[in-house]
Amino acid sequence: MINGPVVGVLATSFGGPYYGGLLDGIRGAVASVGGRIIAVQTLDAGTFELDFSDAVTYRHRVAWEHIDGFVTLLNGANPQYLREAQASGRPVVAISHQFDGVICPAVVADNRSGFTESVRHLIGHGHERIAFAGCLDQIDVRQRYAAYQDALAEIGGRPMLFETGNMQETGGERAARAMLAAGLPSTAVVTANDQNAFGLIRTLVEAGCELPADQAVIGFDDQIGCASRIPSLTTNRQPLDQIGGRAAGLLLQKLNGEPVPDGWLLIPTTLVLRESCGCPGPLALASGSLDTLGESGRLLAELRAALPPGSGTAQFEQAVSRLSAVVADAVAGSRTPVGTELRRLLLPIAERLDDFEVTVAVMRLIRDHAWAMLAAGGSGREAQFRVEALIHQVFVVLAQAQSAFQAEHGRSTMSALGTQYSVSMQLLRSQERDPRSLDWLRATDIRSGCLGLWPNGPERRTDVLDVVTTYDRAAGAAVAGGGLVEIESFPPAEVIELADTSADEMVYVAHLKVGEGDWGMLALVGPVQAGLAEGRETMNQWAALLSVALEHDAVLQALRAQEEVLRRAALYDDLTGLPNRSHFRDRLTLAMARGRRRPDLGYAVLLLDLDGFKVVNDSLGHEAGDRLLQEIARRLSHEVRTNEVAARLGGDEFAVLVEDFTNPEAPVILAERLQGAVSAPYRLDSTDVTVTASIGIALGTDEYTDTYAVMRDADTAMYHAKTGGKRAYALFTPSMHTSALERLRTGTELRQAVERNELELFYQPIIDLATDRLTGAEALLRWRHPTRGLLLPPVFLPIADESDLSAVIGRWVLREACRQAAIWSRDPDLPRLRVSVNVSNRQFWGGRLIEDVLDCLDAEQLDPACLALEITEGVIMHDARKATEMLTGLCKMDIEVHIDDFGTGYSSLESLHDLPFDALKIDRSFVSRLSTSSRSRELVRTIVTMGLNLGLRVIAEGVETTEDLDLVRQLGCTHAQGYLFSRPAPAGDLNMSAAREPWGPRTV
Repeated sequence: MINGPVVGVLATSFGGPYYGGLLDGIRGAVASVGGRIIAVQTLDAGTFELDFSDAVTYRHRVAWEHIDGFVTLLNGANPQYLREAQASGRPVVAISHQFDGVICPAVVADNRSGFTESVRHLIGHGHERIAFAGCLDQIDVRQRYAAYQDALAEIGGRPMLFETGNMQETGGERAARAMLAAGLPSTAVVTANDQNAFGLIRTLVEAGCELPADQAVIGFDDQIGCASRIPSLTTNRQPLDQIGGRAAGLLLQKLNGEPVPDGWLLIPTTLVLRESCGCPGPLALASGSLDTLGESGRLLAELRAALPPGSGTAQFEQAVSRLSAVVADAVAGSRTPVGTELRRLLLPIAERLDDFEVTVAVMRLIRDHAWAMLAAGGSGREAQFRVEALIHQVFVVLAQAQSAFQAEHGRSTMSALGTQYSVSMQLLRSQERDPRSLDWLRATDIRSGCLGLWPNGPERRTDVLDVVTTYDRAAGAAVAGGGLVEIESFPPAEVIELADTSADEMVYVAHLKVGEGDWGMLALVGPVQAGLAEGRETMNQWAALLSVALEHDAVLQALRAQEEVLRRAALYDDLTGLPNRSHFRDRLTLAMARGRRRPDLGYAVLLLDLDGFKVVNDSLGHEAGDRLLQEIARRLSHEVRTNEVAARLGGDEFAVLVEDFTNPEAPVILAERLQGAVSAPYRLDSTDVTVTASIGIALGTDEYTDTYAVMRDADTAMYHAKTGGKRAYALFTPSMHTSALERLRTGTELRQAVERNELELFYQPIIDLATDRLTGAEALLRWRHPTRGLLLPPVFLPIADESDLSAVIGRWVLREACRQAAIWSRDPDLPRLRVSVNVSNRQFWGGRLIEDVLDCLDAEQLDPACLALEITEGVIMHDARKATEMLTGLCKMDIEVHIDDFGTGYSSLESLHDLPFDALKIDRSFVSRLSTSSRSRELVRTIVTMGLNLGLRVIAEGVETTEDLDLVRQLGCTHAQGYLFSRPAPAGDLNMSAAREPWGPRTV
């Protein structure tokens, strides 16, 4: 149970002289009855320097269970919110605003009388052409403008309105420019507030105007800095602490059941005369009347009037009395205090000098008092010298006090900046320490803090908060957890009880919302920050930084989750969950390295190809085939031991790696065990089916230097086993080198093919799914063998990759593709088409790729935008840093880079995020499973979402059916290619009509 009343204050900001002054008055009234303040910021965290003509849309009933009534500052709440508060039994008092449909007291500075006095004062200086500069969106400003019109009408003056558009200095600059453009028709101007006046004065002075001779200016508010301007600004002083205190007092009366009238309650303002209106200003040490200033009581009264409220303490009165006695001693020639003794005497006066205008006023009063006593004593020149020396010493002490105050203010500001820097650095490094812990509050003067986040769930609720952390400085720790609480009960009562209003403390609640990110609420128990600019109070900035840190953390978590999905997709088979080919080869690489270190420990690869699977797949359907593969994977996983790993390489092909065996028969024993497991009957759709496995075994030897050779030999042995009938296995032996010899022969013929121009490029169209038009084509290599016919790349490119032919062929492909792209680019009937060229690992890292590209472009005079290079993830991730340099060079040449077969490699999301490329190509292996595998669909959806978020095009390969096309459209792919549109064909055989009109069933 919270003792004393709890006042809720609703405002868009709680810092700066205006809001801070109001809040200080509210705090004083609430503290006098032992109550507490909960200040609810109704704008998003981090908002500053904005004017809001309309009421905010804030709707959260934060802390309503604790709050007894509300004070709203300006338009810091919306009418519906306040009506609901009143309906719940919580009275409302407004400051400087009235809301539609909300009947309540409204405390406001007397704008009319204050502005009337300002205009009449200017008239008294002889001005008749007086202008008004302000933004009439604010109700206060409209009242001031009406008073200006009425006062001007008294002399028959014509109103001149210059709109500022806002209440900031920029608005004053705008009005000044309009005045100058109109030929400066006025001789004086009154502004809606001091900020407008500051901007107006600066702009007029920069334009060469002499103020106040060319234009007298009067502002409104008496903000900090008015007295230090050149000229110093005459303005109306709003008694902000009185306004805030009166509003809180009315609310407390309502809570006590006392009758309080609704409607406006006016608080008088004071016209503070300075130089901008033409007056000499309070800093001109002009003497007042010396008739009565010689009396100690009169001096006390004058000093009380000059100093801030609350100066009439017993110590203050004693100091004034002693000072008067010291002056009398100086007149009489008696000893007077100096140095430390004098500073101690003046301390009760000096410690109240928080403003240099007040300091000057006090100095003047003391000087005039001394002169009056000197005149009354009728003493000679020696007495005059003694009094003047005393006055000089008093002035020095008071000036030192004012300097000390300013220095302390500077130290306080620097301390706040240092704290802000420390908190900022901690929250910017949120990846190192969870910002939810609130440990960053240790660097601040905050007494307590509480963080409540909207709970996660399928339906995001904003009426409940999950209290994740409560920080208590006195306890020296933050307590995690607290459970779910209704937003009306946040922050918890124990946090509110820590706020000591007598020590200038309040409970500050900020909505953790920046932009679209909305995380919950932050409550802090700390001081009012009137010394900082509005919107820049540190608690507001901390809330904004915390919101951004939470957003950053959420993005990182999402990226990590997506990366894990892609990582598993890159390393594990989507259907069976077994390691895929890439992962298997990684494990094999490690086994080979261990085998070289420990020759006594053997390793072997067993390659399994299913016999009879195609019959099952064709007769029972793909879903049944998938279930069969899953069951086979389960059986293989069950059979393998700790030194063995099973993988699915693709289709109906599996592999098992066995390591660290000493028995040379171990691979054969394992093969027999696997065959027994695989050949056991399966039950699919009420049908018993049986499949077997042909197994090829390659035993590890020192001759193997790469995984490809081991798997090649296991594959050779597997096909040899197939020739022996079903459910057979075979160990690779040198006698199986026929295939190797065939590869050697193919390599020799390939070298000759390059020399004899037997290579050709076929092209497969790429369709823009937004327009269904042809926008480019992928160049695909073919070998027209003189005896074997047209050969596809898998037949000969692996051989080329083992020699220097890869680079030679790559340059030829690049040159030929640029030649064809140039032909298309010169065809006036065709739009610009982009030709995509695959770049091999050897070609990319060969050191001449950029030079080769430049040579080809120059040779054909081809626009670089007509060329794209397709590079696989594996090629790039070989050395991501160097790859980034090369890709950046290509991008500067306006050549697009596409990541080919995306999703089949190992790329990390952070690395890909830093690489400059333009498109992702989703591998056909994913596209082919879209209609049958929900996991494939989700994986493709993830890839597409990531690509689009990075501003990339996403191209689906292998689109063979209209169903494939519909699915890739639904998943968000931007482009597609595949047999559905066209099989690869020579350039001359392509139907280019889809470049001119949308694609249809026979267009391409």
